[in-house]
Amino acid sequence: MKNHLFKMSLGILAILFLVGPAFGETITINSDPWCPYNCAVGSDKPGYMIEVAKAIFEKAGHAIRYENMPWPRCIDFVQKGKIDAIVGATKGEAETCVFPDEEFGFTNMCFFVKKGNPWQYQNLESLKSLKVGIQAEYEYGSLLDEYFAQHKNTPQVQEVSADEPLVLNIRKLLKDRIDAIPEDKSAFLYTAMLLGVSDQVALAGATPIESKEDFESRRVFIAFAPGKPNSQTYARLFSEGIQEMRASGALTQILAKYGLSDWKLDLNAAKSKLGAQ
Repeated sequence: MKNHLFKMSLGILAILFLVGPAFGETITINSDPWCPYNCAVGSDKPGYMIEVAKAIFEKAGHAIRYENMPWPRCIDFVQKGKIDAIVGATKGEAETCVFPDEEFGFTNMCFFVKKGNPWQYQNLESLKSLKVGIQAEYEYGSLLDEYFAQHKNTPQVQEVSADEPLVLNIRKLLKDRIDAIPEDKSAFLYTAMLLGVSDQVALAGATPIESKEDFESRRVFIAFAPGKPNSQTYARLFSEGIQEMRASGALTQILAKYGLSDWKLDLNAAKSKLGAQ
């Protein structure tokens, strides 16, 4: 009997060893607030990315710890392995990270101005008469990124790094300290609604997708720490989980809570248009 129990114990230990540390882990996910993608910690609506990540990883036996910090620090921490993942990242922002096959969103980059300002984005030349507010370490598309890098920290391009950089830029816009803000359409409109200033701002044109690089800069992901042994496993779990949630309708239900539809529709339309050029 004792020998039998001893063998059973060895068998259980062997199973636990084979399963390894990827079972029952707490996965730390960080980002700066970027509603409706991911919102402030403690909110009853933490953002669709956090709700989806929790659904996928909790089903696999893991727990999620979500934390906010400025975006440059998020990128630094995940690339150094101080945290497990970040959400809302492009591949160009965190090149060393482990990315799933499935993206976590597709952004529509637009310009916004204070209501009453007739300016509309046409091309880079149309920016030269403006004071533009951008966020540190963000990607805006290859053409805009090059322009912002050339003029960063001048009156023309004012960069901020904060816990809520979009909120700060909207306040600067309304105080006439800047003239325009480039931002994902959903993120800007959602944040303006939360601030109660939707009637004080206006859409001033969208930036076109003119190259494969621009297209890739619109795909946003959950990115996992490059030096952690479970990152590849987590990336695979995420891709499989998104596919399952899309097929079951669970993804649509979560997105609907934030007034969003499946990003694959915009992504496929953009891909088709780019291929036709």
